[in-house]
Amino acid sequence: MSRKLLDKNFCVLPWTGFELEPNGKVRNCIISKETTGNIHQNSIEDILLSKKSLEIKSQMLNKEFPNNCKGCYFQEKDRITSFDNISSRLYYAKEVGPFVNNELLDNKNNFDLKHVDLRWNNKCNQACVYCSPEYSSKWEQELNVKQKFEKKNVEKVKQYVFKNIKKLKNVYLAGGEPLLINENREFLKLLLEQNPNVHLRVNTNLSSTKTGVFQLLCKFKNVHWTISVESIKEEYEYIRYHGSWEDFLKNLQHIQKLDHKISFNMLYFILNYKSIFDCIDYFKSIGFHNNSFILGPLYTPLPLNIKHLPKNIKEEVITMFENKISAQPGYYLQNSLENCLKYLTQTGFHANIDLVRYNIEKLDKRRNLDSKKIFPKLYEEVLN
Repeated sequence: MSRKLLDKNFCVLPWTGFELEPNGKVRNCIISKETTGNIHQNSIEDILLSKKSLEIKSQMLNKEFPNNCKGCYFQEKDRITSFDNISSRLYYAKEVGPFVNNELLDNKNNFDLKHVDLRWNNKCNQACVYCSPEYSSKWEQELNVKQKFEKKNVEKVKQYVFKNIKKLKNVYLAGGEPLLINENREFLKLLLEQNPNVHLRVNTNLSSTKTGVFQLLCKFKNVHWTISVESIKEEYEYIRYHGSWEDFLKNLQHIQKLDHKISFNMLYFILNYKSIFDCIDYFKSIGFHNNSFILGPLYTPLPLNIKHLPKNIKEEVITMFENKISAQPGYYLQNSLENCLKYLTQTGFHANIDLVRYNIEKLDKRRNLDSKKIFPKLYEEVLN
């Protein structure tokens, strides 16, 4: 691994990979603050060496901390240099860094594809409360809006990736819901033939396993299932609208039998302000380790932000986090709890509980749901 990757400002991705979003935007990774281009305006080859891409690399080479990468810098702030911390920068240093040479990272004009994060389109069978039409076709249907996709431009990216498929060391599939996306079926078939030892990571709601994509994933050896879930039972079905808790558990039990890594990608926001701990405890009770939980605060949409909690309840929640952390759970769970606590204790946020109430009521009305029955504690303590 290049010694440059030990520097806290440096990331391997600008030289080796990209993230494609359903709307055509391209970033270094999903938590990047800035886009480097759009496939509906420029080719993927031009985007990877665009003015913005070169600017980010120049800043890193000059020992600067690009604004683009603030998310990782925030997660790593006040920590010793440790590859056990949760951040995309450190994750890809471990997953991609060993496969690059020093010379590649010496020049801003260099690029050698090793990683892709592909979100080909927004096809999804859930309409999670915090999502939007951009990432969910179910939200499109609900709001009666239509996202524009130029399939010819997506096809060009697909051909670029397929041409370089043997060079890939790390692949991340998301969406939409990646188990439903046809391009993933074609991509995985080719990977299985030409690059079967690649490390695959799939961010899925694990609700649809009969499309062929799931079956293909099960044939690979190096698969990391990153499962989106942040609540259980009735809360799960409200938050992940159109989802079935029973179906989710059945599919989870299926992949537990495989020799694959499983993590839970959990968002923390006002609807699960306390029940997030019940969710974690539930999965621990069925055999999952403290290193299986990657928990982080939800920043948008604004009405669901955890910082809208009334001061007294917020202080109570902060104490809950402090107690959980003082028990020293270790691993990613402790890192996640610390990150959430850090966010909760930040100042400068204008809380507006009326905004929260208004948006939940609007959602209930449109979906013919009753959040009061599903989140009684929320109404008793927060929305009273």
